[in-house]
Amino acid sequence: MSYLKTLKPLGAKPESYPGFSERLVASHYENNYAGAVRRLDAISARLAALDPATTPNFDWNALKREELVAYNSMLLHEIHFEALGPAVPPPSDLSAAIERDFGSYDAWRARFAACGRALSGGSGWVVLVREMRSGRLAIQWSADHAMAFAGAVPLLALDMYEHAYHMDYGANAAAYVEAWLGAIDWTCAAARWRGTAAPADPHAATVAELEGFDGIFVDARRGPTFAAADSVLPGAVRLDPATPDGRASGLPTDREIVVYCVYGFSFSRDTAAALRAQGYRARHLDSGIVGWRASGGKLDAKRDGGV
Repeated sequence: MSYLKTLKPLGAKPESYPGFSERLVASHYENNYAGAVRRLDAISARLAALDPATTPNFDWNALKREELVAYNSMLLHEIHFEALGPAVPPPSDLSAAIERDFGSYDAWRARFAACGRALSGGSGWVVLVREMRSGRLAIQWSADHAMAFAGAVPLLALDMYEHAYHMDYGANAAAYVEAWLGAIDWTCAAARWRGTAAPADPHAATVAELEGFDGIFVDARRGPTFAAADSVLPGAVRLDPATPDGRASGLPTDREIVVYCVYGFSFSRDTAAALRAQGYRARHLDSGIVGWRASGGKLDAKRDGGV
């Protein structure tokens, strides 16, 4: 299995993250998160090729350690990104647990921020977990992506490696911590707190599902973004999201259509919905062209004047 094919999309448009530039978020997602997943794929392939009867213990030890580091980096980055977006407060049940275990939301926030500041100039993670032995919440300090409370469920993860903030905040890690705490959407954390998962979007297509796809990709990036781009998905047809008329674009009605934009939000979703209303079998690519590229998906060069 390739973990790259199951990269998680961003939880919200990067421009909606208060205090963070789109440039920083896109770089963090494609280079550091996807980089950890590429590393995990390479390590997994090496492990699968080892002969248990002849491989020295030190080779097993080194690769299994690196597997742990890469796997946790993948998971912690996913939790870090899914919490960012327009701020949404914790729901009543999780809020009550925070008050029970920390005294108040403000007390939790102060302790979490202090742990983040303590990692300034270093590296690591600050993680809010539900510790399953007691069922209580705890703030965990984590280094090298590998230190964790055994049996704990991570709810929030703050990346304190410099790649997560240096582009916007330089060495001012404390300002980054405050910005991150001001941009938390607690929706996914609450779902994990309850032991549930967010419902899947029936009209979303993942990179993994599109292996061997023989339908039609439709590029629905907004005009200025498309004009500045240099690549498209293989064989893509251009459709302006402002006027998503499939008939005028000559799209066939007998083939499946997957619409993409940059990150997989409003432009692709709205365009796919408009096409379905016209009778097309249309879905949207959940992680957009950014997720496709980060997953190692093939791209075509954009021709002058269009796709």
